[in-house]
Amino acid sequence: MTAETAPNETRLAQRAESGDASAQFDYARLVLSDPRRSADGPAAIEMIESAASKQHPEAVAMGALFEAMGALRPQSWPNALDRLQQAAELGSEHARAQLLTLAPSDGDEDNWAAIRKRVDLQQLLTPPPRQTLSQAPRIIAYPGFATPQECDWAIARARDRLKPATVFNTASANQMYHSARDNSGIEFQLPDMDVVIEILRARIAAATRLPVPIFEPTQILHYAVGEQFRPHHDFFDPEAPAYAGQLKDFGQRIATVLVYLSDDYTGGETVFPKIGLSYRGRKGDALFFANVDRSGQIDPMTLHAGTPPTSGEKWVLSQWIRDRLPAGNRQ
Repeated sequence: MTAETAPNETRLAQRAESGDASAQFDYARLVLSDPRRSADGPAAIEMIESAASKQHPEAVAMGALFEAMGALRPQSWPNALDRLQQAAELGSEHARAQLLTLAPSDGDEDNWAAIRKRVDLQQLLTPPPRQTLSQAPRIIAYPGFATPQECDWAIARARDRLKPATVFNTASANQMYHSARDNSGIEFQLPDMDVVIEILRARIAAATRLPVPIFEPTQILHYAVGEQFRPHHDFFDPEAPAYAGQLKDFGQRIATVLVYLSDDYTGGETVFPKIGLSYRGRKGDALFFANVDRSGQIDPMTLHAGTPPTSGEKWVLSQWIRDRLPAGNRQ
């Protein structure tokens, strides 16, 4: 926070404390956007629920996300959809767009109860059949994993907020910019999330049989012509001293899932040079690969790269998965 923004945030906090619904929503989002303020997260969620109780449309829409995630409550998809419907009826364009993404228009765009009823949760949460591409390392494709509407939604949520992508510094374990990676992306913090993205995460959990709570924040990646992520591993080398804290606090990154959000580009394959495998997903396809072997040891054969598109734009949803909950979240 800069000296200039501090007074503005203080005034916003004061308005929120007075019960102003818009201020409650805006201030709570500020808190939830800052990973350094995670201890204040529960209070911020309660503040958004206070705004929702005053019929603030976007607070109700965010409440739908909390129901989907099970944030400070038991997880419930029906409750999430009910609250999306409520937010849509209150005028939330964000909620309306989510419902139409989950249940594309059938000529009833303004009948939010009918649209909510059309959402097929069982279908949305069930992954498609898998295709094994490699047994060792374990690499699996899921053709048709995401719908075209879900792909377009994810791209739209990221397009205006892209930043240069970073890598871990092997000397310090801090994030840094490096010539090995020159694409862009966004990491979704809680206020960036929505029910559509959470359904994609739940589908990934069903496909991998790994629970959502051990997922890292979801990323949306963008590759313009010539941009790439050169050969690298996604795991953290336990022999590298700089990673000791990362492994202790958050665990090993055991799996990676990529959902290909676009296919109107040439080039841009995901390649595994040590096993001679190259994969180019079509829009909506997904690729899973385990970064560790079946004994849980890091697998050097998972060396991979995102090659540069030679035309068009490549968009990918990237989901990294750890082997346990972060240290601060364990009971």
